[in-house]
Amino acid sequence: RTSIQNMASLLYEMGKEEEALHLQKEVLAAQRETLGNKHPSTLTSINFLALLLSEIGRNEEAVSLQKEALAIRRETLGGMHPDTLTSIHNLSGLLFKI
Repeated sequence: RTSIQNMASLLYEMGKEEEALHLQKEVLAAQRETLGNKHPSTLTSINFLALLLSEIGRNEEAVSLQKEALAIRRETLGGMHPDTLTSIHNLSGLLFKI
């Protein structure tokens, strides 16, 4: 995780959800632009943003992001890679929650 992601986590824990989301969206946008959508760091940021969205009840947005991360991980890493399995776990947990 980046320093900005750490700050986003801290803001979230302090109850400043919108500020945390804003920072995490900035991180993800920058990573998409500089690293590309398939880079592992970008995918980790997608998962983290989905988690934040889920925590504040924006589940449809979170599901969309989790599906995106899972599809890319399946494509690039295969179905049995630990990161792909983590994405499956994250998505299934979110779907169970809603």
